[in-house]
Amino acid sequence: MSTDYTASALAAGDSVRIVAVRSTNLVVQAQQRHDCSPTVTAALGRLLTGAALMGTFLKGRERITLQVWGDGPVRGLLANVVPGGRVRGYPLRPRADVPLNPRGKFDVAGLVGRGSLHVTRTFDSGLPYTSAVPLASGEIGDDLTHYFAHSEQIPTVVGVGVLAGPAGVIAAGGFLAHLLPGAREDTIALLEATVARLPHPSSMIKGGMSPEEIIARVGDNLAPRVTHVAPVQFACTCSRERVTRVLIGLGPAELRQLANAEQETEVTCDWCGQRYCFAPAEIAELLQASQERESM
Repeated sequence: MSTDYTASALAAGDSVRIVAVRSTNLVVQAQQRHDCSPTVTAALGRLLTGAALMGTFLKGRERITLQVWGDGPVRGLLANVVPGGRVRGYPLRPRADVPLNPRGKFDVAGLVGRGSLHVTRTFDSGLPYTSAVPLASGEIGDDLTHYFAHSEQIPTVVGVGVLAGPAGVIAAGGFLAHLLPGAREDTIALLEATVARLPHPSSMIKGGMSPEEIIARVGDNLAPRVTHVAPVQFACTCSRERVTRVLIGLGPAELRQLANAEQETEVTCDWCGQRYCFAPAEIAELLQASQERESM
């Protein structure tokens, strides 16, 4: 399977930024880690792909978290990206599913329902800023376009897609193009018209197109030039050390109860599905260590 990566470009005299991504492996990882139903895979995959695209804007210790909350069967989808193309995410209800829509496609909108999209940007200082917009359609790509237009006031076109079959994820990817200062007012209309003629993003990936080739199609007549490429992967920040700190934070009473239990204590990371197991003896050691620190 081809490697996942993003390609970024400037076009129209450096007044338009275009980003494209191949995210097939990323979505495969998410589906396997969370045992997602086909429609949840499509929905989560689109959100992860959108996060990967937005992650190209990050630097330093910045990060972006996307949260989709709706009244549909899945209830919620979350994705997080940090610099370096490290993306993770999870659905609240991985096995939720709905029938195909009348066009025979995954009914992502029906799975998500009505709700809102929350975008949290955490800056180098550690301070987060969250902006929320109502879902435009629940199809994820439309919702990200709506977010850029209404929350950031940046005319943008977004396309994200996941193609899956009985054997699993076949292809996933997407693109994002938005105007920069100095862009002509009619440029967004030109981009929208060009994008409307393009195949679905996942179809372009399935057909063997690279992110650079997708940029060339999106930026047709705008002379795009690729400025850099970067890898994309499913990666989580959880670790046994972090989970240990969480357990200690439960307090002596809770730790004592876990230490006296007959079975292991299992902690599962929501983001990546990784399981961490602690034997009662290990919990007892944590309890003793925490009590010794408190008595010092």
